[in-house]
Amino acid sequence: MPRFTPATPRSRRLGRELRKLRDAKGLTGEDAAKLVRCSSSRISRIESGEIKPRAGDVMELLVAYGMRIDEEPATSLLEQARDLREEGWWQRLGGRYATYIAYEEEAAELKNFEPMLVPGLLQTERYAREVNMIGRESDKDTISQRVAARMTRQKVLHREPAPLRLHAILSEAAVRTEVGGPEVLREQLDQLVTLSRLPNVTIQVLRFEAGAHLAVSSGFALLAFEQDEPPLGYVETLAGELFLESARDLARLTDAYDNLKTLARSPAESVKFVKELIRHEA
Repeated sequence: MPRFTPATPRSRRLGRELRKLRDAKGLTGEDAAKLVRCSSSRISRIESGEIKPRAGDVMELLVAYGMRIDEEPATSLLEQARDLREEGWWQRLGGRYATYIAYEEEAAELKNFEPMLVPGLLQTERYAREVNMIGRESDKDTISQRVAARMTRQKVLHREPAPLRLHAILSEAAVRTEVGGPEVLREQLDQLVTLSRLPNVTIQVLRFEAGAHLAVSSGFALLAFEQDEPPLGYVETLAGELFLESARDLARLTDAYDNLKTLARSPAESVKFVKELIRHEA
């Protein structure tokens, strides 16, 4: 059976290509559904990326559209379908967290703001453990699983040939709050300085003096993708996580982020500030 999951850039890309082929043949979704003996809603979900079809499903559609399956673009589309069906390491986590990681794995750029904590992609293992212990002190298995997932996530900053471009803005509270105590904080601050040297990582610290701003109440992320994929917004709240795709919502997040960049210390000033905190903690 096909998998019903939130659309990802890769599944949407495959769906778009299949729709182009259908349109080129002058077929409606209902026409295609009749040719492969399925519902028109299933065709729609495949084309929107909501369904990750089997390679066999894609092959049936390609044949119905008059394509030779041993030639391009059919061979590439079949390979894409096979790749989509492979389990990602994050899928065992389940829920919206797993969905977010799937997007993060495919993103080319991530802009992140955190009002109280160091962002997950920049956390040390000890800091991550302390963060994940909040409210879960007795659930050791869940804590270990989430910490391991966070460490694995960080590989996107070093992937080849195109590491994720990360621009992280942290509030001053995030770099001053002693999560796990002074030793854990010092280690975390050292990590921020080290990661700031990566050419694909930019870190800014929002000074206390900045006062109220557009994102004062919650952290959020803006993910950008290659190949004309639309961007995605992600907002964390006490009630859960939200994925935002509308132009209006994305414009609001972009405005908020641009405002934060202006209010925050420059990248160079931010690293200098973190180093001063390290000396103070020593």
